Amino acid sequence: MSFAIADGSRRVEAIWLAQSFFDDFILVYPVYAILMLERGASEFELSILFVIWSASAVLFEIPSGVLADRLDRRRYVFTGSLIRALGFLTWWLWPVLPGFAVGFVLWSLGSAIHSGTLQALLHDLLAEQRRGDAFARIYGRGKAAQSLGVLLAMAIGGFVAETGYTLVLLLSAAAPIVAGGLVLGLLEEPPRTFVKTTDDGTRERPLALALRALLSNGRLRLIAMMFVLFMGLSGVMDEYLGPLLAEPGTLSLGVIGVLYGVILGSRALGTLAAHRLRRLSLSRIGLISAAAHAVLLVGLLAGVSASNPTLVLALCAYFALQGVVEVLLETHQQAAIDVSARATVTSVAGAGLEVWAVVLFVSIGVLAENAGWTAALGTVAVVAVLLSAFLALLARR
Repeated sequence: MSFAIADGSRRVEAIWLAQSFFDDFILVYPVYAILMLERGASEFELSILFVIWSASAVLFEIPSGVLADRLDRRRYVFTGSLIRALGFLTWWLWPVLPGFAVGFVLWSLGSAIHSGTLQALLHDLLAEQRRGDAFARIYGRGKAAQSLGVLLAMAIGGFVAETGYTLVLLLSAAAPIVAGGLVLGLLEEPPRTFVKTTDDGTRERPLALALRALLSNGRLRLIAMMFVLFMGLSGVMDEYLGPLLAEPGTLSLGVIGVLYGVILGSRALGTLAAHRLRRLSLSRIGLISAAAHAVLLVGLLAGVSASNPTLVLALCAYFALQGVVEVLLETHQQAAIDVSARATVTSVAGAGLEVWAVVLFVSIGVLAENAGWTAALGTVAVVAVLLSAFLALLARR
């Protein structure tokens, strides 16, 4: 029996790593913001597109999580992959501001379907094999595989885009379909765990279970709050790397793509090491996030320069530390959920993250329009240091 469990765990891990890689092997990543600026979007309009992206996710997150707790999650994930691929095809067929907006809405819907669903599926697959303690390790390695996919996409995508945007968008549409196909074709749907019923014996609705869990469990509520604020910050920073590196006008698309890939690829180092730190307290996780944003601020003060690598090194350190934070918080969050509505709980937190992202996108757009990308992101980094330190103190108390 132990050999069978071990074999099953290795099979799950291999499939998980493969789908994680292809899900983020999106060649348009390093250049899509630049593409939109080249097609006539202003700095503020680019941020408005990002707002549409996040606002759509706010609408989709919770309903998608509720559906995930009721449907076959493998088929659901594959559907999300198809929708996300359609978003990239929309950018190819309709490369103007309204088309970019529609593409972001489709991308948002596809991502919302995946959000919480994949984590819940992995958790329940491992729980069925009595390998719940392996979640942090496998999830962290999956994030590293995603980072590897991003790194290769960045390294290749910029050079492919120099020949035009058609091929880079078509290949970007193919990658999520491959990832979703691996989940659908090779994984099994495990039984739901921790099912709770009402007093009359009927099963509670997923959203009611999720909200009750968040309201009654102070630790889960704090974890969700930290996840929203910390991951929202790094997610938004991620989107502005292209314009930030392009701001001086001295770097080619190919070089920007390589630097973008190296920077985001550094996240893999953090996610790979994170499981060794899984016993860190929430307060220390908050301090890691504060340190990450302080390092980012130092790099932004140094500025973008071909002869000065300070900003690139600072960005590498920032995303590596935030990779650690993400895996640790997701592990704490999954361990703290004790209801069957696992995907819904995660999606509620995801909806909060997207609301926070909207605030950040609008703020950065306004600041960048008037002061440039470096000043805008530097201002956000200062706020992030203060927020991270405050939540670390709150967690300690």
